[in-house]
Amino acid sequence: WGQWSKPGVPTDGLEVCGIHPHGLTCEKTPEEWTGSLQGCGYTSYTDLEQCKEWCCGEEDKCGVRGSIEGGMGYWMYTVETPHVKWMLPGATNANYEIFGGTFLNDRPQSCSTLGGAVRISNTILIPNSFVHFDEGSGDIDGFMGYMLTRTPIGKRSSEDNANYWTIIIDALNFSGPVMYMSAWFWDSRVNWHPKSVSWSDHRALITYIAQGFEGSIGSHVLTDPNSGGKWIKTSQIVFPKDNGSDTTTLFTGHSQFDTDWAAVAMEPMLSGTGSADSQKPSHIMQSYTDARVKPECNTPGEVSAWKLWTDETDDEPETDIGGFGIGDAVPADAPFLKASDAASCHTRLTLNTKKLQCKSSFCKTRKYIRQVKKGSEYSPLKDKKVPKYIKKALNLLQFKPTKLNDGRYLGPPAETEKICFDTPGPSPSDPRLYCTRTQSGTWLGFKWYRFIDQPELNQVFASMEESERKDARCFMQARIERLHEAQSSGGVPRWFDAPQGGDDLPKKKVAIDPALLTTPPVGLEKGYVPIPLFERNREMPANCEVFVGSVTEEPNPLPEGYYEGHVNEGGGYEDEVCLANPESGGPYTYPGTIFPYHPTLDPTARKGYTVPLRSDVTLDDPVICNLDSDPPT
Repeated sequence: WGQWSKPGVPTDGLEVCGIHPHGLTCEKTPEEWTGSLQGCGYTSYTDLEQCKEWCCGEEDKCGVRGSIEGGMGYWMYTVETPHVKWMLPGATNANYEIFGGTFLNDRPQSCSTLGGAVRISNTILIPNSFVHFDEGSGDIDGFMGYMLTRTPIGKRSSEDNANYWTIIIDALNFSGPVMYMSAWFWDSRVNWHPKSVSWSDHRALITYIAQGFEGSIGSHVLTDPNSGGKWIKTSQIVFPKDNGSDTTTLFTGHSQFDTDWAAVAMEPMLSGTGSADSQKPSHIMQSYTDARVKPECNTPGEVSAWKLWTDETDDEPETDIGGFGIGDAVPADAPFLKASDAASCHTRLTLNTKKLQCKSSFCKTRKYIRQVKKGSEYSPLKDKKVPKYIKKALNLLQFKPTKLNDGRYLGPPAETEKICFDTPGPSPSDPRLYCTRTQSGTWLGFKWYRFIDQPELNQVFASMEESERKDARCFMQARIERLHEAQSSGGVPRWFDAPQGGDDLPKKKVAIDPALLTTPPVGLEKGYVPIPLFERNREMPANCEVFVGSVTEEPNPLPEGYYEGHVNEGGGYEDEVCLANPESGGPYTYPGTIFPYHPTLDPTARKGYTVPLRSDVTLDDPVICNLDSDPPT
């Protein structure tokens, strides 16, 4: 269950294509350069304006690309765990060509593609294979607040007006900003022209937001050779049950904003200006309360019941399977809307406990489904209604293990990633590898980096003019020091809360796994962030120097050969050097020269930056800013 957000086009439209024309050409051969593809392989941006391939030739010029996604779930390329995790980061750009995250879970990355997962907080470690929750004494069951908003946290100068889309979370034991997407992440695959518009452009705001469920569940099928009917056994879905009600609430407490409220509210804290009270998280919390607008709530309607859909085959079209007891009853409009309005809009479904297996605070769907004859309806069945010989036959079939990710792309950094981890590198005052183990058995190795020296910001600064670079780094470092100092006031300072109040949620707030909550080392109390360099399931890093928590060795190692025959060994790199074609006259690099959003208000100041090949990435040494977080000299 999650959300998808996408950008809109500026009101005055686009002047040039919203995707990089070279991205349409790199995998083509000279024989394929015909029709609208002609004009897409020039190395001069003025000549590239001729490209009319695909949406470049349409009226909207492909629009502004990118997405920010995420939510609760389990993805096939996550490290295997027995419990649900929260997907963060989840930024994508250029039709899913690059992803936000220091490591991608199914392939190695290069330094030049980073920038979509800049860590902010010094009191929480954000893994690359998602956030874990506190299991406590039982099941994970609660709500977490998620906010996606434009903030000034990533500003490189006082004039910088780029979009810095920031994720702020609110849990029982943590509240605050955790990650933002740099302007470079959006620019790096889109801004092939000085007039290009990526999602970094302040005129490209969020215009598409969706919430919901996507995915599939495993199933095994037996077909009756006489009737053509089917017996199906599925993996089961579990829904949380609201306190004191036969309902399940999947989302609640929505807010929307019609102003640039966060940029205004956070600036005093980051810049150190204004009154002392205006520099506290409580000021941001009050600004959120004042600026939020309750969306218009809707009723579920007649199609709200939770269903499964079969895959289309040669013998049968895609078919829906209902009757699971989730959302089967459509609530009366008036009472539902009254309750939904009071909760600032919720997604709530009824639970028919007679059709579900309900224990404690969870309800589980039936796993057996019957189709009497080919073409007839499918119906979920109780276990006792299924003949023993059918169960025995279905139980002989085994689901494929979820062992696709052995962590090979989750550290230590691959050769192409290593340079931006080493340059400028972790804190010279404390370069040790810290290790912690989550409750579900995932080991994380991390080091403390000065905020501006973290790998995600490598190309943010490298793409700037050398004369502007030092000032930008020191400007950003001073602001993050102030944010960390404001966050250290004690307790869990709230940046936002459920509009109906945390005590009135259908369940309490969920807590983050304590293994992810960090205390900065002595001397690194502000201006430093924890950066993960290793992540494995039930496998401890070999060179741990500091253990966080009580676990200092793996209590339940994986059996030898655990991943053999299952692990995904794919994952390559995108093309960096494109083939010669009739227009370029010779090989050329991709994405080549990019025109990043400039950190001033002057759009004519955008300068071309040639994105380096993986083997050529460099960055300046650490800078001295006369701040508490300066490295020792």
